[in-house]
Amino acid sequence: MSAGGAEKGCGFRIGKDSRRLLACAVAALLAMAGCSPGSTTTSPTPSDASPSASPESPSPTSSGGSAATGFPETVFTDAELVAIINGVAQSRNLQYPTARDSSSQRSGASSGTFPQVSTDATPAECVVFVPENPFVRWADKSVNFAEGAMPIAGQSGPTTTIMITLRSAGKDAIAKADFDYTDDLAARCGQFDLAATESGRTSTYAVQLLAAPPIGEKQHAVTQTTKPKGPGDYGSAGLRVLAGTLSITLSLAVAELNSEADAQPALDSMAGLAKELIDQATKNPPTVAPPPPNPRTADDLVALVKDITGPDGSPVTLRGANVIGPAPGFTAAPPPQQPAAPCTYSDEAYYGSLTGAVLGQGQIGGANKMAYSDFTVISMPATAAPPYPFDTRAATLRTCGTIQEDMMGSSRPWSAISQLNTALAADASYAVAYQLSDGTGEWHVRAGARKGTLTVEASSQRYSQAEAQATADGFAAFFGSVFSRAGL
Repeated sequence: MSAGGAEKGCGFRIGKDSRRLLACAVAALLAMAGCSPGSTTTSPTPSDASPSASPESPSPTSSGGSAATGFPETVFTDAELVAIINGVAQSRNLQYPTARDSSSQRSGASSGTFPQVSTDATPAECVVFVPENPFVRWADKSVNFAEGAMPIAGQSGPTTTIMITLRSAGKDAIAKADFDYTDDLAARCGQFDLAATESGRTSTYAVQLLAAPPIGEKQHAVTQTTKPKGPGDYGSAGLRVLAGTLSITLSLAVAELNSEADAQPALDSMAGLAKELIDQATKNPPTVAPPPPNPRTADDLVALVKDITGPDGSPVTLRGANVIGPAPGFTAAPPPQQPAAPCTYSDEAYYGSLTGAVLGQGQIGGANKMAYSDFTVISMPATAAPPYPFDTRAATLRTCGTIQEDMMGSSRPWSAISQLNTALAADASYAVAYQLSDGTGEWHVRAGARKGTLTVEASSQRYSQAEAQATADGFAAFFGSVFSRAGL
């Protein structure tokens, strides 16, 4: 079970680096961290730009029926939208959930670490066909949302994985938010240019609206290509559908996109998925149990460390937090239960014992980009009771002379552990240094502390054992700042 947290370096731009960046976007979504707020770009995803056909084409906003009969009438929560995506994944016999808790994106949007992005269309009136950039969308609490991805026929890759955004609000509100245009405007915007600017860098695209498959109450389809188009650049096809209280935005990369015909297979695949999502929402409406009460929300956890600096004055970055637990709408076979060895360090087992906890993972900057430290902050649910999982971990690290670390199905031994002393008043804590048999000679430093239901842990690598104690002291100072901010 993954702890969650933002993936690093996941950008999504349809341009010269498109193959690498698209693959990163797909991998991140399938891991459901979503593209990290630290990504190199927030250019609209392929179907983030909406569509319209040329004058000779059928209306791109053709109606799939004026009556809402058969379309969702319930406003779905974020978790229920996640469950809808995962319900379709389950019906397709996928062995993994393809959407996860949206709170990481929600809380990330409030972190203040996202780059400034602007999107402009030419003609300007056509900007209505371009949804808000993800950072704005995630921050909008008036509309519920979930994001995920769905491989086609079990294949995962840039051109075989459909990216999904589901949004839900009252019928009038969702129609205004995502479909606030007339057929006349769609006809005028059959083709337009799009410019996305982030941190002073502008990327330009050519957008064309196409005839959309007759799914839902209102729909439009789009293609988007770089302008000018460079060798190896991907294009994309997108489909957006309104169905009652549900807005579906789908996009799929297209390796060779030179005509409308090149986009048709992608549109057909997305139309099929859109129908499955609507059917899932109407015929199998999700029921999602609320998480156990927690003294801190994901937003609270992000705010808790915001503006705190690390030991050397470098900034601390926590871009989002999420609730630990099974993905809504997906029932996975339980893994075989094996008793843990007495001196085992396993993040998978540790996080698996913290269902209902709110977790955030971030970084503490250093003197250079290689001197950073990773940290984790966890707020346990109010129902948590001793023995706390953190206390068990701390006792293991304090008392075992050697440790076997389990990670992703494999294991590796730590060298003999050096205990480090830290001056921090806490209910439970640890601080250790060790080496691995990897030939690097690096020393690994780990420390953690718990006060009440709040735990903070940090880790880093250093080139000598002499640096280990100073690093642990710095971690203890950081923990103290977090506990103080939390009023503990």
